Amino acid sequence: MVKNTTESLRRVAETPGGIGYATASEVVIHRTLPIKSLLLAYNSDKPFIPPFSNKNMNQVNQQAFADGSYPITRKLYVIIKKDGGLDEQAGTAYANLLLSIEGQKLIEQAGFAPIRKLSPK
Repeated sequence: MVKNTTESLRRVAETPGGIGYATASEVVIHRTLPIKSLLLAYNSDKPFIPPFSNKNMNQVNQQAFADGSYPITRKLYVIIKKDGGLDEQAGTAYANLLLSIEGQKLIEQAGFAPIRKLSPK
């Protein structure tokens, strides 16, 4: 048992045959560790998809996560307290920030796939 992803990745790196799991963005952060990420496929007649960009192992394959071609994904949600008060106003402002162009760029920089298409860089 480990307390967090960082400890898990370090333990995998130091254990012969070690296997673990982490978000792709966490693996990018710890790319100096001697670990290897696996390509996955939905089944044997589908192509294997890398969790990282084919051109840059230091970048998450955001296209595969955004379009659902990578077999293991999860969605993150913002939960807003509906109380008609400051908590609701703050939650709504935070959600709106995340959905803005600037917020989507920050999400992308953090290694997550934005839910809105950003214009080409």
